[in-house]
Amino acid sequence: MKDEDFCKLFLEMLMGIKITKVIYLEAQKEVNLFPQTKGIRMDVYLEGDDEIYNIEMQTTNKLNLVKRMRYYHSAIDVDSLLRGNPYDQLKKSYVIFICNFDLCGDGYTSVAL
Repeated sequence: MKDEDFCKLFLEMLMGIKITKVIYLEAQKEVNLFPQTKGIRMDVYLEGDDEIYNIEMQTTNKLNLVKRMRYYHSAIDVDSLLRGNPYDQLKKSYVIFICNFDLCGDGYTSVAL
């Protein structure tokens, strides 16, 4: 996922969209907003023209992905909106978990969006 062209192709195939360009690509991006709160470390962070993508590789089912996804979305939003800016400047954000285990119980490995 560190290869920008591969990430772009992967997201285009997964989301069924055309990505014109990737502005920002960072592996292991950390967001620690306040010393007393839990931070996040994103495996792959990409920022496009109008959207943000976080791709996470999961090898262990800790039974917390839904709440973890919610927390990651909120941390991305807080990190991307500067003080005084209106909420409509928030970009669409996608947190994608690629799992090597059967998250949904359907007999397949999963991609959770």
